[in-house]
Amino acid sequence: MAGAQKIAAFCTQCRSRCGCVAVVEDGRLLGIEPLPDHPTGQALCPKGRAAPELVYHPERVTRPLRRTQPKGAADPGWQPIGWDEALAEIAARLSDIRATHGAEQVAFSVTTPSGSHISDSISWVERFIRAYGSPNTIYGTEICNWHKDYASRFTYGHDIGTPDFANTGCVVLWGNNPAATWLARQVEIQKGLKSGARLIVIDPRPTVLAKRATQWLRVRPGTDQAVALGLANLLVSSGRFDRDFAATWTNASLLVRSDTGRFLRESDLRADGRIEILFSPAAERGGLLSFDATRGSWDPGSATPALRWQGTVETLSGPVVCHTALELFARAAAEYPPERVAEVSGIEPDDLIKAADIIAGAPSIAYYAWNGVGQSVTATQTDRAISILYALTGSYGRKGGNVPGGAAPFVDISGQDLLPATQRDKALGLAERPLGPGLHGWVTARDVYKAVLAKAPYPVRMLMSFGTNLLVSQPDTEIARKALSALEFHVHADFFINATARYADIILPVATSWEREGLRTGFDGSLEGLRHVQLRPPVVEPVGEARSDTDIVMGLAAGLGLADRMFDLDADRGHDAALAKAGLTVERLRRSPEGIAVEGAAQVDAQSILQDGHPRGYPTPTRKIEIYSERLLLSGYRPIPGLDANDLAPPEPGYPLRLGSAKSVAYCHSQHRNIASLRRLVPDPIVEMSPADAAARAIAQGDWVRIRTRSGDVVARAALVPALASGAVFGQHGWWVEGGEGTPYDRRHPLAANLNGAIGTDRADHVSGSIPLRCSWCQIEKISGEPSSG
Repeated sequence: MAGAQKIAAFCTQCRSRCGCVAVVEDGRLLGIEPLPDHPTGQALCPKGRAAPELVYHPERVTRPLRRTQPKGAADPGWQPIGWDEALAEIAARLSDIRATHGAEQVAFSVTTPSGSHISDSISWVERFIRAYGSPNTIYGTEICNWHKDYASRFTYGHDIGTPDFANTGCVVLWGNNPAATWLARQVEIQKGLKSGARLIVIDPRPTVLAKRATQWLRVRPGTDQAVALGLANLLVSSGRFDRDFAATWTNASLLVRSDTGRFLRESDLRADGRIEILFSPAAERGGLLSFDATRGSWDPGSATPALRWQGTVETLSGPVVCHTALELFARAAAEYPPERVAEVSGIEPDDLIKAADIIAGAPSIAYYAWNGVGQSVTATQTDRAISILYALTGSYGRKGGNVPGGAAPFVDISGQDLLPATQRDKALGLAERPLGPGLHGWVTARDVYKAVLAKAPYPVRMLMSFGTNLLVSQPDTEIARKALSALEFHVHADFFINATARYADIILPVATSWEREGLRTGFDGSLEGLRHVQLRPPVVEPVGEARSDTDIVMGLAAGLGLADRMFDLDADRGHDAALAKAGLTVERLRRSPEGIAVEGAAQVDAQSILQDGHPRGYPTPTRKIEIYSERLLLSGYRPIPGLDANDLAPPEPGYPLRLGSAKSVAYCHSQHRNIASLRRLVPDPIVEMSPADAAARAIAQGDWVRIRTRSGDVVARAALVPALASGAVFGQHGWWVEGGEGTPYDRRHPLAANLNGAIGTDRADHVSGSIPLRCSWCQIEKISGEPSSG
């Protein structure tokens, strides 16, 4: 490769955003290599190394295509058309529907920026959708990032933050396996472990990190909330939590009225100010009153935790019993002693106690929780329980803990301000979930399908998809087929014609990230990475007529007269606006292709920063981390996380196994199974089973099996995994391509291996709409006549 050119870049294939060097010769991408000096550039995964196979894949869509045969036909009859013709027709449809029926009757579907190349363009795509006026984007956020990024704000006021794994005293991984999903984070965890950090893993699967853990809690799928409450009970009941942090930076001491469930306020008291207890000064906002733990009667030398008080106050309506927020949480947690946690979750009492001891003794704790706890019908309250547990350790926002915010101020150009409130309020599902993703215009696929087929609460006439494969990435596969067939118009922009794209009227060819420019304002694998800003150039020319998603929405904006809302169709202007507060420009970044480290750092110990002479606090209604959430209460939800029998989803008759799913390092969601080098790593869909569960069903390693639920069935090969939690099985979502000769998912049945086709959506999280992709019930049986592979 004497004539090869090496170009500094970063991979966008997954959340890791690994820094790399693109090797190019004669205008052709030959491969990518690590970039060790980059914050995320120490190593590369197989998906990244397969970049040339993706770029030059023979099945790439390279020209715009139009359907010429009816939907449902075996051959859609794709015919090439020009870009001008395609964009003009799409813009005309968008314009006509908005003028005649309203922009809400067009839905959009956008693939995840956490696991696809669209991360380069996501702000532009969202800005276009909001400028157009649609409040309906299928984003999958309710089953992906909502809980760590948004539900966490019910507690912290911020997202989960960036864990300072490299400098922590204890790493906690909860339903998150970075070894398969986030290589840069895995590197940071290794740094922490080498420095002596202890490791707690809460996961049903014996992952690589679970096997290395100081304490592995082998939880049953769907029972994580009970585990969080159980750990919190052990800390609170013994007083082993950060009392100073709780008293100062949480609303633990605020008094809650037993009659209304609302906080006690100055305005509630009798006119003569009669009061029977000692209070601290009223909270800065809302006249809230709190128990003053420093002047109360508790004995700091005893085991009785501070901030736990209850008593009677005289209000305008008479005597009212009040409790502190912490007392109410302590009561909820006390319902889960180790023996009860064991009954619910399968975790041995001694293991839970050991984990609590590690947490209590750690000088700092950094944690991460993702899909493993976010894909359930209790996802929001599970996140609340974990977040409150973590807040009581005092590590949130401190060195060695989880730190919210970035290293520099960047402006969000995704256009949240462009969608009028009158349009936002029309979001599908927002009436049922008033605090959920619909507030941001992110809706569920099932609500869109209902609007298409039942025209309720209004019809959805058109769908424009940016990279999503709804038939596979979401459940309700058969309903999705009907809805896609019933649309008046459907546009799909992608690299390939996937299962969903086959229902489109027009397909647009999209450039990969290697063929377009991409801006990254911080790499959140570490606190140091947050300082790194990089503008990746296109390392090769686009294949055929492919265009970036940014160029596609700019073209549509021009046709719709939205140029003024899209920075006059100048991407550099928009990026400069995003960078201005950080003192950077696009031109400066182009002169530094390996990126620039901005001055400053993520705000560790931000609680001490003063604003107008007072501590800034947290962006919550009480300006404190919220153990008790009045906001949730006023919307009809539990202000304190708790569980009832329905939440725990008792086994369904005939379906004794808990069905979850797990990711493979070879694939990301429904992508890559047509990449030869990756397919060799994982040639067929698998379902992990414990040897005991397999033996009880006469299933051997490699047997083809059928996974049955009351919503459907799916095929996979059995993979026997010693140490897997008994009664739990794990499939792989995302399979839709054809299998080899003799497989049960051949050319006639390419969706037979689609795990999401067997998941029901009749039960969902009340706040977010999340569904039980990680905790359904199933039965598994060997497919008769299929030989074992041994």
